[in-house]
Amino acid sequence: MSGKIDLYNNKYDRQTLKDNIYAVKLIDILKTQILDETFIVRYILNSNYRLHEDDDKINLDVVLELQPHISEKLIAKEFLNYTSDDDSVTDFESFSNKK
Repeated sequence: MSGKIDLYNNKYDRQTLKDNIYAVKLIDILKTQILDETFIVRYILNSNYRLHEDDDKINLDVVLELQPHISEKLIAKEFLNYTSDDDSVTDFESFSNKK
């Protein structure tokens, strides 16, 4: 799926969110979607994907508030286990040239 996605009226799977990571604000994903700790560590808390000013305000406290099913312990465990960028998306320049 490419193009505009409507985070506030639809729930999307991980792949769709990943495919559109540069097209939306991370804070909007965090506010509207149900995320797992892996996605949060790899994308939401990863400064490489922060293109919007609003996204710079995201920290662990914001994540825990907006994703109450996630615990600090789960996030910490994922940070410790996350050693590669295997699940990354294309860089922004490549992404923008496709759109």
